[in-house]
Amino acid sequence: MSSSGPLMDIFAPCKVNLTLDVFAPRADGFHDLDSLVMKFMPEDALTVDWQCVPGENGITLTCDDPNLPTDERNLAYRAARDFLAAFPISGTVRIHLAKRLPYQAGLGSASSDAGAVLRSLADQLSNDWGKVERIAAAIGSDVPLFLHGRLVRMRGRGEQVEPLYLSLPTLHGVLVKPDVGVPTPVAYRLLDALPNRVPGAATQNLLSVLQSKPEDLNAVASALGNDFEAAILPAFPGVAAAHRALTDAGAIRALLCGSGSACFGLAESVEHAEAIAERLRTVPNRFAWIAVAESLPV
Repeated sequence: MSSSGPLMDIFAPCKVNLTLDVFAPRADGFHDLDSLVMKFMPEDALTVDWQCVPGENGITLTCDDPNLPTDERNLAYRAARDFLAAFPISGTVRIHLAKRLPYQAGLGSASSDAGAVLRSLADQLSNDWGKVERIAAAIGSDVPLFLHGRLVRMRGRGEQVEPLYLSLPTLHGVLVKPDVGVPTPVAYRLLDALPNRVPGAATQNLLSVLQSKPEDLNAVASALGNDFEAAILPAFPGVAAAHRALTDAGAIRALLCGSGSACFGLAESVEHAEAIAERLRTVPNRFAWIAVAESLPV
């Protein structure tokens, strides 16, 4: 283990659930999921500085967004705290978070920040990735997926992550967040209240498409799916408006991100994505956040 670490600049991408099949509640209150998740830019940016200080453990988190907590309520802070507690390390961790992604959007930004901190500390201080993955799962269901590459299959309550090494083209699109958040517990309550609901099978369908004809964007678009759409779009008019606006602006397919509130519009190319975003920006302040998105290269 190093006695001190360099100042590390790391990036925390957002995620888009290309599919999200949600099964009935388990006895412990969680839901089993089956989801193909892809990482996209834009990203949060973090710097992580670790210094060996014998007999002392300390964490300092600063953030350029004054609305975010910088203590145990922040998952990036908890990631550093839990890492230091799990390994026999004495030292201080200083983290600065440049927040670029919205929260309560279904994009996993807080989980991605935590994953970035864990990756940075593990790269410097430990190669026990099994232990790091257990730390991630204890922090939150989405955190483990951010320890892996651009495409993963996520099962269980989210802690079972399988990296997928498929030869895929770069995906482009537009992310839109309306001026409303969707709390995750509310989303699950609305989903469970749907009468006679049958969980989707989008994950297996999309996996088959990606294995056979990944270059066919229309086939990819037709296989996207999110069980939460049936519950969230009728209950949140602002989210439904963002979903509809992406289609009206020319997206091949609009898709709710996770349990919301952001929506993703699949585009044919980066130029097409930029054109969609420009159309959406013609009405000032219509949506809280609009960004062109591009899948990570690896």
